Amino acid sequence: MIVYPNLTLLRELYSNYTQKQIQENNEIVLINPFYETADSVRQVLSQTNHGMDISKYEKEKTLMIIDSLYEYFELQPDDVSFKNSLVDYAEQIGRNGLSILADMGAYHHRSKYNELIDHELSLPTKFDISMKGFCLYHQKDFDRFSDEQKQKLIEHHGKAIKVLETQ
Repeated sequence: MIVYPNLTLLRELYSNYTQKQIQENNEIVLINPFYETADSVRQVLSQTNHGMDISKYEKEKTLMIIDSLYEYFELQPDDVSFKNSLVDYAEQIGRNGLSILADMGAYHHRSKYNELIDHELSLPTKFDISMKGFCLYHQKDFDRFSDEQKQKLIEHHGKAIKVLETQ
């Protein structure tokens, strides 16, 4: 779980992570943005990762950018089988697995706080397949939870990283 204070730092995080996972760790990356469009994510990745051909990776399906509103409210309940199929696909094409960066802001947008907690707690802490996921929370969204809800989320994820602004 990663709590970020603003889009600038989130962009830095996902652009560095995406490049490393695709090029160095030979993984497929799925990004589910909320506070920016899929096109703006593509633009950020193109500008910040020189030498990374975003359209090539999308055509190969080693990079997928799917809006989190769609992912969590249109694709569900097939979300789990969709991600499992991506892990299978990664194996078929010789990739080492799947990394997911999912912004959970869509739940806040729809005022589905309890559903978000239920969704998060329904996921395994560790996956028994070659998949790892990072749930992304804007600080203002995370602050809307009660202390008890925050504690449940942190405990379930095992690790919580708060990205701090540098001066």
